[in-house]
Amino acid sequence: MAPPMVLLDREVELCDEEAGIYEGPVRCSWGLPARSSAEGPEKLIHAVAEYLQTFKAQPLVADPPELSSLNIRPPKSAPVPPTAGLESGCISSADKHLVALYAGGYRPGYSLPGGYLIYDASNDSISAIPCIPPGTCRTTAMGFQSAVVMCGATGEGGYLLAELVWVCTQDSQAALWLWESSAKQWDVKLRDLPLPPGTTAFNFSVHSCFSFGGSFLCWVDLHRGMLLCDLRKDCNFSFIELPQGPPDYDASDYPYGPCAEEFRSVACVHGSVKFLAFNTFVEREPGETFGLAVWTLSPDHSAWSRSYKCSFGDIWANANFQSAGLGQLSPSFPVLSIHQDGVVYLVVNDTSAVGRRLVFNARYLLRVDMGNNNDVQVYQQKTTRIRSQLFASEFSAHRRQEHPREMESSEFGASGKRMKA
Repeated sequence: MAPPMVLLDREVELCDEEAGIYEGPVRCSWGLPARSSAEGPEKLIHAVAEYLQTFKAQPLVADPPELSSLNIRPPKSAPVPPTAGLESGCISSADKHLVALYAGGYRPGYSLPGGYLIYDASNDSISAIPCIPPGTCRTTAMGFQSAVVMCGATGEGGYLLAELVWVCTQDSQAALWLWESSAKQWDVKLRDLPLPPGTTAFNFSVHSCFSFGGSFLCWVDLHRGMLLCDLRKDCNFSFIELPQGPPDYDASDYPYGPCAEEFRSVACVHGSVKFLAFNTFVEREPGETFGLAVWTLSPDHSAWSRSYKCSFGDIWANANFQSAGLGQLSPSFPVLSIHQDGVVYLVVNDTSAVGRRLVFNARYLLRVDMGNNNDVQVYQQKTTRIRSQLFASEFSAHRRQEHPREMESSEFGASGKRMKA
């Protein structure tokens, strides 16, 4: 039986090295200029779009906290565009059976090759969506992953892809680009965003995005707050502050700011928006120890209420954690379960110092059930390090039963073993 939810690495390989699709591990980083090509820009864009249309999906799913993989590959016969930067993609959002990804280094406002991919788990298909039309207005991306997919927004079987970008000439004006699967073209709406005083395009950056409630699109800056767009009210925007304020930190220790995903997370769980945060870089209550808490947004989006709380001391004292020999290693990169309320997955990287080098010895995923006396299960993983926040999706629950048999846990070598007390 397919699991109702899976955990994925956001980065997805889009190449087949054995087939010789590209020569060497050439990567284009987001924000850097793309490699020049002998082809003209329009020809290259067309060649990339045709190439992306050939992609096929072969996902391997496993029950969390074992990691699943969304394998997307071009056929060996696919004509490869004369450009670098198409070897990987990045998951941006998901809704039910759909997963939206960026292909290549493309982001709005940057001249890197790529586009959008939509994976449909109901038939294991891949659809390619072209880049936002250039030249309409000068824009820049709001974050590394800001493309939101919503099922059923355009009728039964259809979907909507939304991309929110800054209009560079204004501090709070944004362009909302909408792609309807039935129309197969981009439409744009300019909106002034209701940002609080002191928040502008220069300090609001999207860390996460999702859709919920059949009409809401959500973009989240885990430091500052959430932007909600109500499609039923002519794409009206509202701003929601987070229950924990911006982090307070020493800029000399974090010259580029702390990585928000290491200690904060947001998701829609059974129709309710949940926010999880460690009490790191914030003022704690008298007697409060280091730990994490989960808040739930009210149905009218007017207030947050705290639902769960767990101290790191409770985790360290758990028999399963102690039997794994992890001492008092701090967890990071929290991910809320979108299937079970009160359940969170945490990463623990076991490291040691060898000379002047930091060596990663082992990687663990913790499953903490805050609704069940903070019960902790510890799972060792094969890969030695998780470098970014994992992504939770329920696409696995929507795959047809006639799909080939999924890989059993004992066969899924990339996920390791469960540690028992």
